[in-house]
Amino acid sequence: MKGKSFSDMAPQLGGAPVLHGLIYAYAVAFGAILLATALITWTAVPESKLPVITYAINLAAVVIGSFVSARRSGEKGWYYGGLTGLFYSVSITLLGLIVVAASFTLHNVIQIVLLSAIGGLGGIIGVNTRSRR
Repeated sequence: MKGKSFSDMAPQLGGAPVLHGLIYAYAVAFGAILLATALITWTAVPESKLPVITYAINLAAVVIGSFVSARRSGEKGWYYGGLTGLFYSVSITLLGLIVVAASFTLHNVIQIVLLSAIGGLGGIIGVNTRSRR
């Protein structure tokens, strides 16, 4: 404790790994949305399956984004993965609320919490797949 400044003890948000993870998550989501759109348009997949497809897209985006984030950081996989999942889920929820002009419900809170937890798990996996030298 002695000899350490207050800024040394403050938690670091580590924006660079989270930013990289978010870029991957958005890229995965965008590509999957294009694929899902083509699938629904040109095949016999009914639009009633859209909520399931949307959940799967968000799940895949968070897992991949948090994996990349934690792997890039090399430490605290649950932390960086969880932050990536949190920022992704909050931004997607806000975007959805703005576009659809709906109200914020308990469903949105549950989605944010679950995607953050899934991001933490993806981060744990990501940091543990990094090679140790």
